[in-house]
Amino acid sequence: MKKIQYQINKLREKILKYDYFYHTLDKPIISDPEYDYLLNQLYNLELKYKELITPDSPTQKIGSNLLDKFKKIRHFFPMLSLENTFDLNGYLKFENRIKKVFITDSKIDFCCELKIDGIAVSLIYEEGILIRAATRGDGYFGENITQNVKTIKSIPLKLKGLNIPKRLEIRGEVFMLKSDFSDLNIQSCSDKKKYFSNPRNAAAGSLRQIDSKITAKRKLMFFCHGFNFFKETKFFKTHYETLIHFKNWGIPINKEILICSSHLEIFNFYKKFEKNRLLFNFDVDGIVIKVNSLYYQKKLGSNNKSPRWAIAFKYFPKEEITKLNDVKFEVGRTGVITPVAYFNPVCISGVIIKKASLYNRQVMNKLNLHFNDYITIQRSGDVIPKIINVIKNKRLKNTKKIVFPIYCPVCNSKLLIHEKGKTIRCLAGLMCNAQKKKLFCHFFSKYGLNANGLGPKIINKLIQKKIVLNLIDFFYLKEDQLKTIENIGKKKSAKIIKIIYLSKRTTINRFICAIGIFSVGEVIAEKLSNYFHIVNNLINSSKEELESIDGIGSVVAHNIFNYFSIPENKRLVEELTEVLNILPYNQNIINDKIPSIFNKNIVITGIFRNYSRNELQEILINLGARVSNKVSKKTELLIFGEKFGRKFLEANKLNIKMMNEEDFILLMKNMN
Repeated sequence: MKKIQYQINKLREKILKYDYFYHTLDKPIISDPEYDYLLNQLYNLELKYKELITPDSPTQKIGSNLLDKFKKIRHFFPMLSLENTFDLNGYLKFENRIKKVFITDSKIDFCCELKIDGIAVSLIYEEGILIRAATRGDGYFGENITQNVKTIKSIPLKLKGLNIPKRLEIRGEVFMLKSDFSDLNIQSCSDKKKYFSNPRNAAAGSLRQIDSKITAKRKLMFFCHGFNFFKETKFFKTHYETLIHFKNWGIPINKEILICSSHLEIFNFYKKFEKNRLLFNFDVDGIVIKVNSLYYQKKLGSNNKSPRWAIAFKYFPKEEITKLNDVKFEVGRTGVITPVAYFNPVCISGVIIKKASLYNRQVMNKLNLHFNDYITIQRSGDVIPKIINVIKNKRLKNTKKIVFPIYCPVCNSKLLIHEKGKTIRCLAGLMCNAQKKKLFCHFFSKYGLNANGLGPKIINKLIQKKIVLNLIDFFYLKEDQLKTIENIGKKKSAKIIKIIYLSKRTTINRFICAIGIFSVGEVIAEKLSNYFHIVNNLINSSKEELESIDGIGSVVAHNIFNYFSIPENKRLVEELTEVLNILPYNQNIINDKIPSIFNKNIVITGIFRNYSRNELQEILINLGARVSNKVSKKTELLIFGEKFGRKFLEANKLNIKMMNEEDFILLMKNMN
């Protein structure tokens, strides 16, 4: 057995060495067939002697057992998105903000890197061993993709070298080479499988495979661009030297990285790769500029969305010219009319685009569109299709101008033009079929009663067959009625009935959000719940009372009052309150009021180790607090975590009472 162990160890050493040269140094020292032969030898030995398999063995990149699902896991440090700009002025504003903070420093260095268009991932290493990998998700929670990430050859399962921290987070981009993407699509076409639109989508789809053996075959790549240390280290002073040192540990970084000390140097770096980016074998959509000093990064901190010490300087999206065929006017859930342009299909960045939103009448009129116009299409941020201009010298004579309708395109009722002319609405409500369909779907969505399993397809079929005419009808559905719909049998109909039954128990804030009052979302619903406690109080409120609620302006108050002044709406809400079990606001804390929290105006700031910001906000609301985004004289308490920002300084100036995360946790423990 010792001889076998020695043989296995030698094979592992060789393969890991070749991996390092190929993926980290980009200098292959062995041919692919030779590499495959060695890997196959190791795989066969480990198959025979399974007790000798270790987590860091190169064979563990081949793919393991099927994953049941991707579990949600909390990030140790929030994965924030980057502020971005498309021009030099936008960058200069960012640089000036930095220099205002460090006004006494004559020179601030910036680290410039390529912005690779891939999938952001977080890798956690303990004692140098990869133990966890996650997607960005919502920035606070991501999906656990550890098994799939372990199959990516350029990601080391075990770090090598000296001074490796006990615990380390590596952040980077998983991507697919253009050549591998092309090969994958050729193979997919021959196998009659899904065709991927671009390398980024292919990388995303490959990372989220239930079977990690499929991921292993997809030839994904990885470059590191960021990191977090769990314990403060004095070993590294700058972002650049940290990334360079990571190469010694076996972590791949992109070689196009430069220290710049002036905006001219940064702009030259930007322009250099703007010309050459198409020559790379991977997609590049800009450059990323970071304050190089780690001490300065810590001082600058982050806001809710992005770090203050970094910005993405993006390249302008690709454009295509096509012919406009039509503009259709779509009716939204609250009756808002949105013009949507339909044109001859164009392919931008591998994606076929056939339509683009024109947002509102003001945007449409500014473009001055005519039928059969030639238009320039762009994918804003390489994602959202947008019409950026009309090629007027190609316009045919006597073409008809496209005008906004006076009557609803669905129910033919007269449209109302709101102040400033941006928003135009159909006020027919449930008398308009388009609004009815969308309201019903919204009512049972995650923003409403959260009836997971009762989706738009089923709801639309129920409306088409006239099985449901209003929201109340859903709660009296019978299995026999559901079974008349295509693809719904006995088992599925019973499941839908159960889903609807379970959704009947809800909270007042969810209910207010569900009924779809114009301009009332989750935040406003929370404020109304906090103030009125029960639905009946809200129904009978006056406009003046609504306006007196903190955070609700005259426009929103007008919309709420108008909604309940319509007899049909009032009757519907009253009927729903009889059918549903709507929990009064703060029912769960009536006997557990905490004086320092209950009925207090509270602001939260910073990053919390034990809660996401949304979780903490929900806890506070459930404890009877009023949570605000801004510090003012009305603020009674500030709860702060790490890397707090401007709100902390403002609260300190106003002598507002403060509480850190540890104090809050202690308060919760004492309550229990």
